[in-house]
Amino acid sequence: MHLAFCSISALDRSLEAAAAVAASCGLDGLEVTAHAPHLDPEAGIETARAVGRAVRAAGVEVVAYGSYLGRFGQVTPAHAAREAAIAAALETPLLRVWAEPVAEGSADAAPVVALLQQACDAAAPAGITVVIERHLGSFAETPDQIAALLDAIDRPNVALNYQVLDFLPPAAVAQQAADAARLIRHARYFHLKNYQPNPDAEGPLFPGGSLADGVLDYRAILCAALDAGYAGPLTIEFLAADPRPVEEKLAADVRFVQTVLAEWSRTNRPVPPRPALRRR
Repeated sequence: MHLAFCSISALDRSLEAAAAVAASCGLDGLEVTAHAPHLDPEAGIETARAVGRAVRAAGVEVVAYGSYLGRFGQVTPAHAAREAAIAAALETPLLRVWAEPVAEGSADAAPVVALLQQACDAAAPAGITVVIERHLGSFAETPDQIAALLDAIDRPNVALNYQVLDFLPPAAVAQQAADAARLIRHARYFHLKNYQPNPDAEGPLFPGGSLADGVLDYRAILCAALDAGYAGPLTIEFLAADPRPVEEKLAADVRFVQTVLAEWSRTNRPVPPRPALRRR
């Protein structure tokens, strides 16, 4: 099973430096985020190729391309083709996309389905899977919405980018292991992030908890996903919101995940092996 880091949590440094941090923590991969200073999708294919080479030179693979297709106005067939081409240039097996309404507030999923079908079709020749970010307010929020969206897209190279929803109400905390168990069958990618309590005891959780000590029981969440057969990458997306250096916070999260995986292996079966990340 591959462990990775999302470069969005290291935007204070170059992409090469973010990849070096991931390598120093013993990770296998880096999710390259389409965000300055890491990768500007307007910069072209040769830039994306150079970015992929730089990440690999640091000692990790590009586990996924964290695009914003389906968000921030990137909703045309040309955008779909561009993001698939960038993923291919990065030599990554996964293209992360979004399923937000094309028109704000719209309940019509048809334009989103069409856009993501275009992305799947553009990515398929390079062997790339399109993974849809589970996100609040999108057509990939609830279990029923996720199943309906994947059925409507109807492509062999589409799957869910599973994650716990943002801004959870405190009453939902105890349900998150069951949520992972229910939805992980749709997923080929998994973002890890934890939350902090809201000073308003009835308000939604705040981002910025460590995996070990945040509000959510990530040991239970990870074990539920493994018990349900998940074998894809585990990518640490956001780190604890405290003054420690990125390196220290990431290393602590990595140790936690590795400990959980080892404990689960001892009581169940070996953690799934690590197939090659790069496309073949």
